[in-house]
Amino acid sequence: MTSRRKNVICSAAILLAAVLMLLSFAACDKTAKAEYFDIFGTTAYIETYDADDAEEIENKMRRIEELCSVNVEGSDIWRINAAHAGETVTVDEVTMLLLTRAMSVYELTDGCYDPSVYPLVELWGFAAGDFVAGTPPEGGIPTEEEIEAALALVGFDRAFSLDASECTVTKHIEGAKLDLGGIAKGYASSLAFSVTFDICNVGGNLAVGMPTATIGVPAPRETETTDSSWLFSFKASYGQCISTSGDYERYYVVDGVRYHHIIDPRTGYPASSGLASATVISTDGAFADAFATAVIVGGAEAAERWLSDESNTWEFDLVTVTVNNEVTSYGPELTYA
Repeated sequence: MTSRRKNVICSAAILLAAVLMLLSFAACDKTAKAEYFDIFGTTAYIETYDADDAEEIENKMRRIEELCSVNVEGSDIWRINAAHAGETVTVDEVTMLLLTRAMSVYELTDGCYDPSVYPLVELWGFAAGDFVAGTPPEGGIPTEEEIEAALALVGFDRAFSLDASECTVTKHIEGAKLDLGGIAKGYASSLAFSVTFDICNVGGNLAVGMPTATIGVPAPRETETTDSSWLFSFKASYGQCISTSGDYERYYVVDGVRYHHIIDPRTGYPASSGLASATVISTDGAFADAFATAVIVGGAEAAERWLSDESNTWEFDLVTVTVNNEVTSYGPELTYA
């Protein structure tokens, strides 16, 4: 893995913006046009020079959604979640690709990224299609007993086993469920590399198809001392995928306590590592998506340990932001607002 320079900066806070914003593009002779569409419960867009290319990518993404969405009846993930303990489900090769990729990140991050956390996500009211911005679940904050019961269903390597050669998944714990939403969007964005494009954005998961682009990341917390909509920016180049996970988009407040959607699979509660945002830059969109979530859960010390793990074969850079808008860069040269 390439060496990384570590810079720690306390930045002035700014108004909350999108997870990732494209600030500027490299000049080109021909102007790309953006095509927008709803997918994975979010808005995606791709800037291409040919409408047929955009349609091709959208169709490929919809294929991923049809296979991997928890909400699409009959999808591979829907069938796994509906299965009983002891049942084996045959899945598509693409689904198995994402499941094995998810297992790899699960093992690297000591379970901080865990797609089997879905029962807890449901319990906290953050399941896809259920969450209403700023609104806690109808039954209120889960009790300790409810959290303990849901935790018993979580653990990717004990609740499920994968047979990649046969494309099968066997469930071992009744009631266990999977959600690939934390890896599928990153993978979907990288599908754009099969056509000529400038930028592909799937819910904040970016793929860069131009020689160079400037990517901006917002501050996760607001302050009164900023006149910019972003905290820092960095240069990205062709072939790179960028994913940011943060605790500031899907959350609610109850009795002055802020609860967000990134659930720690080890405790059953929203992650409280001190990090509010993590941006991962990699050539693999699926990895970037999943690893960004793991960093929020594991925190700064765990992230540094994973960065130096000799068994880690992934190449990536990382930028973290604390709840106080303190920025740490492991790799990219940053420009601050």
